[in-house]
Amino acid sequence: MNTARELEKENYQSASLTMLGRPFYLLWCGETVALIGASLMEFALGVWVYQKTGSAMNFSGVLVAAILPAVLVMPIAGRVADRFDRRYVMVVADLIAVVLLLTLAWFLWRNSLEVVHLYAFNAAVSLIGAFRTPAYTASVSKLLPKEKYTQASGLMGVSANVLSMFAPLVAGSLMAAIGLQGIVFIDIIAFATGSILILNAFFYAARINNNINKIRADSTEVVKGSVALALVYFKKEPLMLGLLVYTVLQQGLVTLASTMIMPLILSHYSENDLGVILTVGGVGGLIGSIILALMGELKRLMLWALAADVVLALCILLVGVNTSFNLYCASVFTALLVAGFAQGCNHALWMRKISNEHQGRIFSIINVAALLTVSIVAMGGGYSADHIFEPALSKGGWLEQTLGPWIGTGKGRGIGLMFVISGFIGVLISLVGFLTRLRRLDLIVPDAPVSNER
Repeated sequence: MNTARELEKENYQSASLTMLGRPFYLLWCGETVALIGASLMEFALGVWVYQKTGSAMNFSGVLVAAILPAVLVMPIAGRVADRFDRRYVMVVADLIAVVLLLTLAWFLWRNSLEVVHLYAFNAAVSLIGAFRTPAYTASVSKLLPKEKYTQASGLMGVSANVLSMFAPLVAGSLMAAIGLQGIVFIDIIAFATGSILILNAFFYAARINNNINKIRADSTEVVKGSVALALVYFKKEPLMLGLLVYTVLQQGLVTLASTMIMPLILSHYSENDLGVILTVGGVGGLIGSIILALMGELKRLMLWALAADVVLALCILLVGVNTSFNLYCASVFTALLVAGFAQGCNHALWMRKISNEHQGRIFSIINVAALLTVSIVAMGGGYSADHIFEPALSKGGWLEQTLGPWIGTGKGRGIGLMFVISGFIGVLISLVGFLTRLRRLDLIVPDAPVSNER
C-alpha cells in the first residue's frame, strides 16, 4: 500500500513538473518586474544622452559606467550575498535604487540633469547590481530542489528574452508619450513592487520551511572571500574551472556577434529590416527558453550545452557568409533559440555543482569574468572591424583577391569575415569540449549536497 502511495506521489510530482512552488514564482515575478523597470530606464537614458549630446562617445561612456564599477566590487558583493540574509540584500539594493531614481527625478524636475549626472547614476546602479545579482542567483537554488534548476533557468531566460524583444519598442513609445520623467516614475514603481514580491517569496517560504535563509555557522566558510573561495573550489574541482574557461570563451564569441550584428545588417538593409531580424531572433530566444522550461530535468546538461553551442557557432558562421534577408532571419532565429537553451543548461549546471552557501561568492567571480569579457570584446570588436577587417575586404584590400570571391567585398564584408572566424572558433571550442572530460562533467563532478534548511 505504501509503495502504491509513493508511486502515486512520484507520478503527481512528474505531472506537476512545471509547478516550482509559490516562493519561486513570487521571486521570479519580483525580479521580472524589477527588470522591466531597469530595461525601460536603460533604453530611455541611452536615447536621452544621444538626443542631448549627439555624441556616440558620450553614449558609450554612459554604458561603460554601467559595467566597470560592478567588476571592481563583485568579489566583495559575493561575500556579502553569502554572509547576510539574501532577501534583505536584494530588497536593500532595490530601495537604494529607488532613492537614486528619486534623485534623478529631482534633477529632471529642476531641469538641471546633465550627462555627468548619468555617469554617476549608472555607476551607482552598477554597484547595486553587483550585490543584487549573486544574491538573486543563489536564492533561486535555495528555494528549489536540484531537479527543478533547469526549469527555473528556462523561466529566467523567458523573462530576459521577452524584455529584449519588447522593452525597446515599449520604451520608445513611452519616451515619446511621457518622456524620461514618466519612465523614471514607472521604474520607481517597478522596483518597489519587485521588492514587495521578493519579500513575500522569502517570508512565505520561511513560514513553510522555517529558517529558509539560515547561513551555516561554520566561521571558516563565512569569512572566506570570493577570490580565495573560488581558488580553493577550482583547485578541488578543476573540471569546473574548465567549464568557466569554456563559458567565458563562448561568451566572448556571442558578445562579438551580438555587438557586430547591427552594423553587419545595416550595411545591406534598412533600420526597419534590422528591427524585423532582431525581433525574429528575440522570438527564437523566447522559444528556446520555453522549451528548456518545459523539458524538466535533463540528465546530461553538459552534452546538451555543447550540442547547442555547436549549432550556435554554425549559425554565426552562416550569418557571416550570406547577405540574404531570409537567411539572416533564419540564422538569427536559430542562433538565439539554441543560445537561450545552452545558457539555461550552463546556469543549471553551476547551481547543481556549487553548494548554496558558496554560490554568492563563486557566482560573483563568474560574473566578473563575464563582464570583463563583454567589455574587452565590445571595445576590441569595433576597433578590429573599422581598422582591420573592413579595410582588408574593401576595394584594393589585402584580402580582396583571396577571400573576396568567397564572402564578397565592400561594406560589411569585413564584419562578415569576423562572423566566419568567430563561428569557426566556436565550433572548434565545442568540439574540444566533446573530445575531453568536459563532456562528462555531470558524471565526474558530484552535485553539491542539498541544504537541510531549504
